[in-house]
Amino acid sequence: MKLALGAGMCSALLMSGALAQTTSNAATVDNPFASDMPASQSHMVPVIPTDGEVNGGQSDIVRNPALPNPEETTTPYGQVSPVLEEAEIFPFGHQLFAKSNFVDQSLSVNSDYAISPGDRIVVKMWGARVYENVLSVDVQGNIFIPEVGPIYVEGSRNSQLNSIVGKSVSRVFTDNVKVYTNLLGTQPIGVFVTGAVKYPGRYPGAKSDSILYYLSRAGGVDPEQGSYRSILVRRKGETLASVDLYNFLVNGDLADVQFEDKDTIVVGAQLPTVSVSGEVKNSYKFEIDPRTYSGADVLRIANPKGTASHVLLKGVRGDKAISQFITMDQAQRSRLAAGDQLFVESDQTSDEITVKVSGNTEGASTLTVSRSATLGQIANLIKTDPLTHELGAIYIRRPSVAERQKRAIEKSLYELQRSVLTGSSSSTSASQIRVQEAQLIDRFVQQARAVEPEGRVVLSGVDWSGTHVEDGDEIVIPEKTDVVFISGEVKVPQTILWREEYSSADYIEASGGLSNRGDDDRLVIVRLDGSVHDGSKKIMKGDQILVLPRIDTKLFAMFKDLVEITYRVALSAAVVLRAD
Repeated sequence: MKLALGAGMCSALLMSGALAQTTSNAATVDNPFASDMPASQSHMVPVIPTDGEVNGGQSDIVRNPALPNPEETTTPYGQVSPVLEEAEIFPFGHQLFAKSNFVDQSLSVNSDYAISPGDRIVVKMWGARVYENVLSVDVQGNIFIPEVGPIYVEGSRNSQLNSIVGKSVSRVFTDNVKVYTNLLGTQPIGVFVTGAVKYPGRYPGAKSDSILYYLSRAGGVDPEQGSYRSILVRRKGETLASVDLYNFLVNGDLADVQFEDKDTIVVGAQLPTVSVSGEVKNSYKFEIDPRTYSGADVLRIANPKGTASHVLLKGVRGDKAISQFITMDQAQRSRLAAGDQLFVESDQTSDEITVKVSGNTEGASTLTVSRSATLGQIANLIKTDPLTHELGAIYIRRPSVAERQKRAIEKSLYELQRSVLTGSSSSTSASQIRVQEAQLIDRFVQQARAVEPEGRVVLSGVDWSGTHVEDGDEIVIPEKTDVVFISGEVKVPQTILWREEYSSADYIEASGGLSNRGDDDRLVIVRLDGSVHDGSKKIMKGDQILVLPRIDTKLFAMFKDLVEITYRVALSAAVVLRAD
């Protein structure tokens, strides 16, 4: 069964097509993953060369990113959306330093902290002997308590401090002397942060501060050049620790490093990367281990959703671009290459869809139905009060139709802009007129782009009981009304009670008449059921009268384009645009 989409002109609303819019030093460090990698990895599945550039040669026309990419890849499962460009995907680990102000210093010293020279310790004694003081650990690792003498504490854990001091005191004061100790503060230190970070330099902190704190002080790892997996902590020319932040992000494991003054954190150069997007929970650019280039490792971190079944892989092998559509199992076993792009797809379709109902006065406003359900079957589930709603005026708002209407309008707007910007002028006065036209057209285009079409599917005049619904459809049962709405180019847009003897001209006159831009020969009447006519038919209750503007043919050389766009917007969204 075919659906009638309003008046004959509505067929133009279903045009599709892409709109083109006219527009005028990381340090080298030891790499824990270092190994040689063969230049070509092409054993995965048969290689399918990609097409060349869509437009051979240069163009000033840039594709509107809101519209479909003409370079989509066709697979046995239909069109697969294009993989996002790498510039649109952040590196995995970038989120650690997105709000670096939240990575703060340690407010307390943990129990495993090793005491070192310069630390300050509160010592309190009470009972037979009373003493209280704040003592600093000297360069020999001791604190000195009068009458007790030096007590060696360097290297002792914070948790052991009270026991060590208490034992030393008890050897001198054997009866009824209690001891309490508290590590009051550690000696401030300066740690160098260098390599592929935003702001290399020396940063103050505490020995117990984490590596994340010092990295955040340096602005974080440089997302374009730095590695989140190859970070070294060096002390006096030797490597103290090798840190892989992926372990922290995935497993919560972070190297426990107690820093000392003049330690150096070196962020290595970024490892080979692979971007993953689509049906995954973590859509990022991942650094991969060049020893394995394992697809399983990358997908494990990307965490595909339960419905994921296939992967579109794009990359380069040797000197040849490839585009492969493979199963998840094949992707897991694949050996990837630097620069690969993986778009994870799902071919599983739910047996159920969701539709909304406006005007279901006694039932649910959202229904979950079988994908094969018809409008007639759904109508049996709808409970509508016939005294308040007009079941005979039922229509559908369909997202897929709204999208196609939007594309058709966008395409027309592009053609309009191109005709303005590419037109030639034969004289200075003509050139000035062109400039004025361009300014007015620009305002008109901005208005038109702000309009969101409704995607109305008109059902009047046909047997719609066997019509299948789509996921996301909104079934609209309009409320009955006794009024007529008048808007657009009239002096006083308003709502007027319906009168049987009134014509469209009478309603316009009751709204103060036409504005100085109104055109009584260009009317759009939108019925309750979503259908439209040009005003020649009798006005009914609930009609919306749209008076379109008169466009000056002398001012606008592209008069035909403006008329077409104005009608399209009025039909698809019941909105009147003004070209002034």
